[in-house]
Amino acid sequence: MPPAGDEPGGTVLTLVSSADDLAVLAERAARHQATCLVRLVAAGGVVAAFVPTPFGCLGLRAVRLRVPAETDVVVEAVGLAARARTGGAVLTLPPALPPLLWTHQLPPRSGWTVAGTLTAADVAARVAADTEEFRRRAAQVDVGRAAASAVEAVARELWSRPLAADHAAGLAHAAVYLGFVAEPGPAGSPGGGPGSATEEPVTLRSAGLWRRLDTPLGVTLARASEPLGLLVG
Repeated sequence: MPPAGDEPGGTVLTLVSSADDLAVLAERAARHQATCLVRLVAAGGVVAAFVPTPFGCLGLRAVRLRVPAETDVVVEAVGLAARARTGGAVLTLPPALPPLLWTHQLPPRSGWTVAGTLTAADVAARVAADTEEFRRRAAQVDVGRAAASAVEAVARELWSRPLAADHAAGLAHAAVYLGFVAEPGPAGSPGGGPGSATEEPVTLRSAGLWRRLDTPLGVTLARASEPLGLLVG
């Protein structure tokens, strides 16, 4: 296998297994925003892939490398998904974009402490309840110039509410959005989607102003001092 390095098409990463996990993350991130970006930070034997979400949170998926690498690049999510689906364990990244296009602060690598635990079922149920309330309240907003602002205010209120242990509910919505937790069923119970099983553990962690929600399939992160963004879809 070729070592990690640079080729005309972009940086080459050699993974322990296939790049399917990166493909899924990139595809989901670009689902509602075709121009979505991914920041890939490789250090030693791990590459961390960060993606923004519509909720003001970042999604993170870490993948083990067979060949250690050191790189920090920003690429298009659509291009990464396409290459990750076809490259097997040797992944040639899309051409790097100007770093200034990435406008999101990254979380600290260390200093995290456990703040609480939930299950995937807890997370899915909360997302279902919030979504139902959002749709009910949004339907009551008068049509007019201020309608969009009023709907946005409803979303901000719902997603800034506490989930548990000083963690905002937006982290839960981002976890479902990225497939880290299975989407809730129509009645509010967890569905049979591709995310975590209902009893899979979900760990809440804190580091300074940062909050994170860890699942077996990925992590969502946000700064506690920042708004959690807008509800879409």
